[in-house]
Amino acid sequence: MADILIDGVSKVFTTARKRTLALNETSLTIASDEIVCVVGPSGCGKTTLLNLIAGFIEPTAGTISVASRRVEGPGADRAVVFQADAVFPWQSVGQNVGYGMRMRGVGRAERAARVEHYLNLVGLSDFRSAYPKELSGGMRKRVDLARAYASGPEVLLLDEPFGALDLFTKEAMWLALQGVVRTEPKTIVFVTHDIEEALFLGDRVVVMTPRPARVHSVVDVPFGADRSLDLRADTDFQALRNEIAHTLREVQDDAA
Repeated sequence: MADILIDGVSKVFTTARKRTLALNETSLTIASDEIVCVVGPSGCGKTTLLNLIAGFIEPTAGTISVASRRVEGPGADRAVVFQADAVFPWQSVGQNVGYGMRMRGVGRAERAARVEHYLNLVGLSDFRSAYPKELSGGMRKRVDLARAYASGPEVLLLDEPFGALDLFTKEAMWLALQGVVRTEPKTIVFVTHDIEEALFLGDRVVVMTPRPARVHSVVDVPFGADRSLDLRADTDFQALRNEIAHTLREVQDDAA
């Protein structure tokens, strides 16, 4: 069953000075509980596609549906994690994770239980009373992830969430996300510039063309659900990485 259906979507941004076609007749089907990573040249429209799925902007043409419901704006069925931290500095870790539930009127007892559950999943149980200024960048990103999960979405949208982290922290976040998804699968769309990140986390990798963006190709990732960091040294992993890198160079050369 398709959880996300993107059907012939185009997006034009218009200002007083110019008209920019950011996304052009893009179609993609994403299955329930599938992790799809989107890669492409910088500025090609990856984030535009994510914002369209989130309902932050409207398509100029075409339609997007989530669980057979047409996207006509933001909704509780979709949660977004951005590259920049979205934690509230005046709230504790536990309050941050429970924020979305409190806004929806979830009772205190249920909210506390769910906060505890998701803090356990991301390894922050001992930091529930800490404030963001007391946390590392990776720990704040775990708070973002826990809060997104705790809000109970059907779809999780991640826009280069680990892009600002150092390599070792990024690797730890890969494993943290993998562990959370193993416990509670979600349909995930993950935008990244990092091909290895896409191959480590994704079930499929979508390669986008330069602007105006469209889907150039979709690569199946054959490495199974349980992946260790050592996978990156595997010959097949590196061959697939090189194949995607070559495709990205080709699409950029074709657009030049």
